[in-house]
Amino acid sequence: MKVHQLKALVAIGDHGSIRAASRAAGLSPAAVTKAVRELEDDLKTLLITREAKGVTFTEAGRALLVHARLVVGQLARAQEEMDVLVGRQQAPLRIGIGAWIALTCLGDVVTLFQQRLPAVRLEFFEGILTVSIPKLRDGTLDFCIGRSCPASMQDDFAHVPLFRTSSAVIAREGHPLAGSRSLAELKHAQWLLNWTPADDPAQRDDVFSRYLREYAPTIHVAHSFVIAMSLIRHTDMLGLMAWPLVEAVAARERLCVLPLAETLNEATASLITRRGDPLSAAAQCFIDCFNTVVYRALSSADPARRRLFHSIDGLAMDDRAMEALERAR
Repeated sequence: MKVHQLKALVAIGDHGSIRAASRAAGLSPAAVTKAVRELEDDLKTLLITREAKGVTFTEAGRALLVHARLVVGQLARAQEEMDVLVGRQQAPLRIGIGAWIALTCLGDVVTLFQQRLPAVRLEFFEGILTVSIPKLRDGTLDFCIGRSCPASMQDDFAHVPLFRTSSAVIAREGHPLAGSRSLAELKHAQWLLNWTPADDPAQRDDVFSRYLREYAPTIHVAHSFVIAMSLIRHTDMLGLMAWPLVEAVAARERLCVLPLAETLNEATASLITRRGDPLSAAAQCFIDCFNTVVYRALSSADPARRRLFHSIDGLAMDDRAMEALERAR
């Protein structure tokens, strides 16, 4: 297997067709086709099937694509690091960020970070697991701050707990279930989540997990915060939202919080990195800025600012978490 062959395979995976892959890679379609055919000949197996509407990866092709993305991503990171060391450029910092962080404190974090490292270019990705985890795995992301990974992925990634926060059930204004006071009243509801119950990282036995098991409601999944907000605003789906995000966007989005007696879904947000891959100095600086901003908010003289973060449990930064953060660095 040669690097240019793996790059051709990744380009096809990213763009869906040989023609689109060739445009993105700056090569001719014949060159991309030749690279993949040579790779197939070397491996003595078919990797893609060519159809009028594009290409489809075989089982072997899908398996190799995972490794090819990792190889190509690591090579790109190595090139960036070499460029930095010889002074040709400053490496970008690529971060996955959860929606509530993006809509509450991210601006303050970035402002503080730019004061400390003004030359570092930042790239942000939505921190939903289905978006961020593949990018963490292939090296596209440096780290992610968000919901912890499913238990099946714990061996691949290092997790440092940053804070805990509870959630609220939300619905559009005027929803027929808006006055419900218990989860039992929602047994026939349809839900829209940005994670699937099967991927619950801790496989918790909390109130919401027990509700899901007992009533087995219909669960829809949105891999985008914008899509989720649009659907909850315009349908009778219910959502689950972290309290800081409720404080930040519920009124603006014309959403209401159901007055349930139960306390829901105390989730832990973590710093997630590839296991064994040390954080760069820029990544460490960004995390320090994040912690600084949230700590300041918790003790702010502004009551609105304090209320925004009132449901965060002290960043969950106990001694063990701090030690884990130091090891991750």
